[in-house]
Amino acid sequence: MDYGTLDESSRQAAMKKENKAELSAREKLALELADHIMAYHGQLPDELYNRLKQHFSKEEIVALFFQIGSKNGANWFIIAMGIVNK
Repeated sequence: MDYGTLDESSRQAAMKKENKAELSAREKLALELADHIMAYHGQLPDELYNRLKQHFSKEEIVALFFQIGSKNGANWFIIAMGIVNK
């Protein structure tokens, strides 16, 4: 599912339906961060950042952003190059 094409309420509903595994609060927050960064092109509201600080160290937050950014950049490259996974 391409979450980027959904509005916020539709994206949240889709995430809830697909999220069947039991995740920790940290894991859920990390996934929420990834979804938000991808949907809003890096825009991070203070409210979300403040919740991140409650669950992650500064180093962990940097690592989360690095992972999200590097995977996103790699995906843009794959799309631009027309690489198809067979």
